[in-house]
Formats: sequence, C-alpha cells, structure tokens
Amino acid sequence: MKVKTKYPPNFDRIKERFGPLPHSVVFTYGDILYVPSGNRIPKDLKVHEKVHTEQQGDDPEAWWERYLEDDAFRLEQELEAYKKQFNFYKNNCKIKKQIPLFLDEITRVLSGPVYGNIISFDKAKKLIGGDWN
Repeated sequence: MKVKTKYPPNFDRIKERFGPLPHSVVFTYGDILYVPSGNRIPKDLKVHEKVHTEQQGDDPEAWWERYLEDDAFRLEQELEAYKKQFNFYKNNCKIKKQIPLFLDEITRVLSGPVYGNIISFDKAKKLIGGDWN
C-alpha cells in the first residue's frame, strides 16, 4: 500500500456527504492510503485500511460511491475492517489492560459522526468485540 500525505481524489464528495472531518482521518482509495495530516499510521490502522483496499478491488470509484450513499453497505464494510483491526490489536497488545480502552476508542469512532452515526455505541462494541472481555 502506497501512502500519500494529501486528500484522496474524491475528497470533495466525501465532505459533501459527511461535512467537515477531523484532519486526522485517513482514507483508502484503491491501493493508496491518504494521510492528510502526515501522521505516522499505527499497524492496527494499516490492517483496517488494507481491508478497504481489498473491498474496493479494481473499482474504488464504484465502491466509494456506494459507500457514501448506502448506510448499510458502509456499516458492513467498516465492521469488517474494525473487527480485523481489533483482532490485530488484541493479539499484538503487550499491555492487556489497554485492550478494552482500545475497543471503546474504535467503537466511539464507528458509532460517531465520521461515519454518519449509523450505529449505536453498544451495538457497535458488541459487533466489533464480540464476547471479548
């Protein structure tokens, strides 16, 4: 996956759908990870974004169009990515008491405005973390 420190080609369309986004948000368009902030990308987030690369296949433009218009599709796609991200973190975290904090952190993001408030916190936490505790 290549990394570019700018916005993706469809950023105007993303802003149109979701409004202003934090500068720290990253985007995958095809096999390119766009990191406008220039921040270092943690390994767990790379796992998440790699899922989106695979989901987009050979037609990232069509994937993004559906992602922006279809809340159920967006949730399905993000749940797959967040589950893999959480499992990676859980399996590689050296300080086990940080795992529930991480789960809460990513659950807040998925259940928040960045994704259009498409799911409640409690439901998202259950779907991402399963029966983990």
